[in-house]
Amino acid sequence: MPPRQGIFGGTFDPPHVGHVAAAVSARDQLGIATLCVAVANDPWQKSERRSVTPAHHRFEMTRLAFEAVDGIEVTDIELRRGGPTFTIETVIDLERPGTETVLVVGPEAAAGLGAWNRADELACRVTVGILQPPGHEFGHLDGWKTMPIVMAPVDASATRVRELLAAAAREPARGSHDAVADAMREAARMVPDAVMSYIADRGLYSA
Repeated sequence: MPPRQGIFGGTFDPPHVGHVAAAVSARDQLGIATLCVAVANDPWQKSERRSVTPAHHRFEMTRLAFEAVDGIEVTDIELRRGGPTFTIETVIDLERPGTETVLVVGPEAAAGLGAWNRADELACRVTVGILQPPGHEFGHLDGWKTMPIVMAPVDASATRVRELLAAAAREPARGSHDAVADAMREAARMVPDAVMSYIADRGLYSA
């Protein structure tokens, strides 16, 4: 069996404890020394539908989220390349001869792989490691090599964090200090402390 390298890409808007748990599960189950976490510069499938936090903030938050986690390397390769982010280009840039590249994705992303840029070429270059939280078992994908990555349940959502922080920013005008405190506590439960401090210092997700 050839040695493996892992790539875990995403928007990370913001990175949360579920992302960390997923990366650690992938690192441990892939049998690799280092998992590369790639922050998308312009996640075109999302940026067409909603406003995405500037890439330099998302990269810095992701770096902070993983800075104390062994075997995880956060890369800005997609930011340096610029423009819309296409996973196939990241895979080509990072792959090494004689090494199996495992692309780590969640079950929803796995279901949509066929619509990704140059999907046929991507399928030839990677094995897809599909994260499988409880209740999200994913089976065979025609035309793709796959492997499961089992992870424990984690109650965290980037969408929910953004919603909570936006709501907390609105509440002071209504005089509801308890509601602000509750929203901030719930958001803080879902993101690493260093990420929460970064968000607060820069007023992210307050609009």
